[in-house]
Amino acid sequence: MKLGMREMLFVVAMLGLLAASYFLVFTKQDAKRSDKVQQRDTKRAALHELDRATASVHDVDKKIKELQAATAFFESKLPQAKEMDKVLKEIWQLADANGLRTQTVKTPRSVKMAGYSEQMLELNLAGDFKGFYEFMLQLEKLPRLTKVTKMNLTKITDKDGEMQASLTMSIYFEPDTGVAVSSAQ
Repeated sequence: MKLGMREMLFVVAMLGLLAASYFLVFTKQDAKRSDKVQQRDTKRAALHELDRATASVHDVDKKIKELQAATAFFESKLPQAKEMDKVLKEIWQLADANGLRTQTVKTPRSVKMAGYSEQMLELNLAGDFKGFYEFMLQLEKLPRLTKVTKMNLTKITDKDGEMQASLTMSIYFEPDTGVAVSSAQ
């Protein structure tokens, strides 16, 4: 077989056609294919993230139920505003039962928050330290939400075991709707 000029030109033309089709057709198709693969991988990652997020939704529902139960528990511990006199009387009786003398009681204005109110109570007590300790233990066991925010103990020097205490407490309660809570001094 003899390769002449015509045959060589034909082979060169065929190789040129092959090279042209590679650059004009195959590279464009390869770019489109790699773009589709990248889109597919991005969508798979998003789908995986969605699956992980929906798996935690069940945990969120469980947490919401737990928090609602905790909120209901603490709301049950809040006395009504009209019961604040009873709470103050109960604290006074605890101090008296433990041999403490109540020197002063101050109730500044209550502070209203979202869903609850806070009544500050300033007490000055005097008596035996053991009685004061028992008073604090019994105060802690009350079925009310109370917090001692400040305490100052002073020893009375002329009597052994005698002391004077200044307490600032916060008592939390449910505010009455439409009724202003007044404070007595």
